[in-house]
Amino acid sequence: MISHQHKCIFIHIPKCAGTSVENVLGHFDGHEGRSGQDHRSIRMIEQPGLQPAVFKNAENIKDYIRRVREGFRSHANPNNGLTLNSEQYQSYYKFTFVRNPWHRAHSWYKNAMRDPIHQKNYGIDSDLSFAQFMKKFAGTGFLRPQTYWLKDYKGNIAMDFVGKFETLAADFNQISSNMGLGSIDLPHKIEGQKSDPSKDFDQESIDLIAKFYREEIELFNYTF
Repeated sequence: MISHQHKCIFIHIPKCAGTSVENVLGHFDGHEGRSGQDHRSIRMIEQPGLQPAVFKNAENIKDYIRRVREGFRSHANPNNGLTLNSEQYQSYYKFTFVRNPWHRAHSWYKNAMRDPIHQKNYGIDSDLSFAQFMKKFAGTGFLRPQTYWLKDYKGNIAMDFVGKFETLAADFNQISSNMGLGSIDLPHKIEGQKSDPSKDFDQESIDLIAKFYREEIELFNYTF
């Protein structure tokens, strides 16, 4: 998400309370309905866009292609198409929120299983177990590693602040202070389905997540 009003870049990793953050920063002003969130990776808005590092690896090239395609799309929320120049990219405050990967994966599973549109779009059977879901979707789409959203073309995590879902209120207060916004209370815009994740996890799914998301587990010091 790009906010020229607040001079910030927020990288919205799915299922990390990003909708609430976007809401308080005015990202949904004038928009109603689905497809309002901005889930672009940092590479999709980084400036300069075309640079030698784009060709460093396949993931960079794929994101650059996504970036070009996004420029020709019609966005349900026009704010999802905002861009910036190199000076703005360098000076804007960049932040994100990450989440325990086991909890994030389970939250996305519960979200998909209660939403017929997600089930249709992703080919999800309504009776799919969590273990089956992870075997099919781990490391793909909205369940890409969180580092996918955060690494620039040179492989650096160029964030001014990385907050955690687990300490959301305190971290967002710090972010607000850093941006000169004062104290802001985050609303909970999308209430997840209440459930006991331990009932869905077996050792295979625990180990699968540990394997696919090893980098972020080590980087952000998470455990199951």
